[in-house]
Formats: sequence, structure tokens, C-alpha cells
Amino acid sequence: MVMAKTGKKRKKTVETRTTCRICGSSNLARFLSLGETPLADAFVERENLDKPEKKFPLDVAVCADCNLVKLVNIVDPELLFGDNYAFYTSASPQAVIHFRKYAHEVMRRFPKLAKKLTVDIASNDGVLLRPMKELGAKVLGVDPAKNVVPVARAAGIETINDFFGERCGATIVKKYGRAGLVLANNVLAHVDDVHDFIKGVRLLLDPRGVFIFETQYFPALFFKNQFDNVYHEHHSFFALRPLIRLLEANNMKIFDVEKIDTQGGSIRVYAEHKKGPHNIRPIVGKMVRAELDMGLDRVETYKGLQERAQYVKKELLRILTDLKRRGKKIVGYGAPAKGNTLLNFCKIGPEHLDYIIDKTYFKHGKFTPGTHIPVFPVEKIQEDGPPDYYLLLVWNYAPGILKQEKEFRKRGGKFIIPIPEPVIV
Repeated sequence: MVMAKTGKKRKKTVETRTTCRICGSSNLARFLSLGETPLADAFVERENLDKPEKKFPLDVAVCADCNLVKLVNIVDPELLFGDNYAFYTSASPQAVIHFRKYAHEVMRRFPKLAKKLTVDIASNDGVLLRPMKELGAKVLGVDPAKNVVPVARAAGIETINDFFGERCGATIVKKYGRAGLVLANNVLAHVDDVHDFIKGVRLLLDPRGVFIFETQYFPALFFKNQFDNVYHEHHSFFALRPLIRLLEANNMKIFDVEKIDTQGGSIRVYAEHKKGPHNIRPIVGKMVRAELDMGLDRVETYKGLQERAQYVKKELLRILTDLKRRGKKIVGYGAPAKGNTLLNFCKIGPEHLDYIIDKTYFKHGKFTPGTHIPVFPVEKIQEDGPPDYYLLLVWNYAPGILKQEKEFRKRGGKFIIPIPEPVIV
């Protein structure tokens, strides 16, 4: 995640936003409330279990004018992405595969632009820039997480430790020149001042350059009940039409878009300067019309997600409670940020899950925020023996995980998949 820091005045820990960050309208309609929750990546050390945790409202609204979906309450980014950001992209094998394929696709389509200069905003530990560099791109990363940037640098990826915006963009241009490609994946949703972010991109981008970014696609979240993808790091939830409006407001245009499978359903968007060389592909208009056919231009459409979320909560608790009454051992599979939204909203704790396994070493020996379920490395299963059930908190990787765990399933082990509605497989 990267966003602009402004001024030296100390910010409030949380601020309520009563206007749309794209069009400025105050005509917002709240349609989802997940209660007060701790920060999704604020895993708790054992010695701090008895200390109070900071919790913040998790409410979502839609702008009646441009249809941007956004969080109402925004937490200070220094709390979210400062010294101890608990996410290293390379810890996810699926993410590594995804970004390697991504790198090859970008180099296939835009080799000359990539070799001029490729800047990856929210580059994390360099998971995308490493294969880009191997393929011949000239690369530079930008990321604000102080604990993540040294990992990228150790891997040979030059990385600027900063929040991105117009100021940062100007600094990069002064030192490195303009970029042929600007990449930004799973970050625009984390940005409060989206106009400052896009201004920075426009300033950094070569006149014939291409801005490529991925973001979760809101229609997938909405229609597949993926409410757990709502957490404080995600300030906005984008359909294509609000993105078009954002880019056009900053003299840029979207010329191509494609759907991808990450994050439960995302889009990869290709944009450039308003007078850039690419023609707008038919898929852009096709997706805009599809969104209108979904009713995403009407506030009434957004109502109902709250009720569906409550159903997931009730049904999931029923399943877990019944299994524990029968003496079954249940272990959480993965400890992603969205899992903590699900656990807190559904009030799932150590009385439901014996523990959680995860491959991210940073989380090992800690406890989930709010619910205080212990997190262990996957080797814990070898020590204790397999559970009767896994609660699949990384449900977005279900097909690959179910295939990977075929031996566990052959021996009678089962998975509980919570989203879009709880099922046992």
C-alpha cells in the first residue's frame, strides 16, 4: 500500500470521511456495518494479550453520484503501514506464481517501455520486480513499510521507502527520469487521497508510457458475499466506472481492462495519458454496460449485503459450534487480513478454532487481533497430527489448496469454506 503523506501536523488516529474521494459528493449511503474491529494485520504478542486493543468502526458507504464504494472511517496510514506491516507478498506461493506470470505478460506487451524504467508502487518485498528485472526491465520499487523495504533491497531491488503521491513522483522524476511503465497492484484501494496518487502517476509517466494496476473488483465482492475483504487497509472498493471517472479527472484514460482471479475476483487496468497512443478497446465499454445492467448505478442495489453477511455469520457459527460439541478438532488454514474481519465479525475465537497455521514467519507465535487465536507454522500439523476440519480463511485460493491437500482429504479430513456461504467439502 502507498499513499501520500501531507504536512507535519499530527493526524488523528481515525477520521470520518463524509464526502466521496473521487467526485467530492456528500451524497453517501451506508449499506454495510461490520462493527468495531482491530486492524486486520495487528497480530498480538503473547505478552500483550491482556492489554486493550485499538478498535475502529468498519462501515461501508456508496456514493450516489459516482458509485464509488468506500470506508467511512479512515485510520492513520502510519498505524497501518509503518514499522511493522505484517505482509510479505513472497510468503504466498500463489502470489509468487501470479506475479511471475504478470511480469512475463507485461514484458511481452511493453518490452521497450519496461526497459526504459519500470516503477512499482507498493512493491512490497519485490515479488513483481524480481522477475521483471530478470527479464531485462530497469526497475525501481516504492513502498512505505519500513520492515519490508530492506527485504526487497537485500534481493537486489532498489526501493524507495516512502508513501507515494505527487511529491514522491516528482522526486523520482528528478533523480531517475520518467517511467515507461508505472505499476500499482492492490494499492489504489488503500489510498485516501486518490487524486494525489494519480497526479503522482501522471507526473512520473512518460508521455507514451502505460500505467498498469490491479485492484479487487467490487462486483465480485458484492455479489459473492466477500464482505471479509472489507478491512481498514482497504479505503475504496472499485468498479470500473468510478475508476474511469478518477482517471479522466486527472487527464488520463483507461484503454484496456481484463478480469483476473486474484483476491476473489480482480481487474487489471491499463491506462495512459489522455493523448496517449492506444485506442480504447471494446472491452472497456462492454464492462461499463455490464455494470449498469447489474444495477450498480442505483443505491438500492447495494442494500442486502448486510443481511447476507449476517447469514454467513449465523451459519458458520452453527457449523463450528456443532462440530466442537461433537469433539472435533478444527484448525484455521491461513491467517490473512480478511480472515481477521471474518473472525471478528462472526465472533469466532479459541473456543471454535484450536489454532491457525500460516506460512508467514512474522505471524508465528502471535495471536489474531481481537479474537486471540494462536498462529503457528504449518509444521505444527506434523507435531500434533491433522485436524478433523480446516476452516479455510484463504478461501480465494480454494481450488489450489484443495488439490494440494488431497492426501488430507483422502484420509477423511474436510474443509469448511466460509465464502460465499459456508459449506463443508
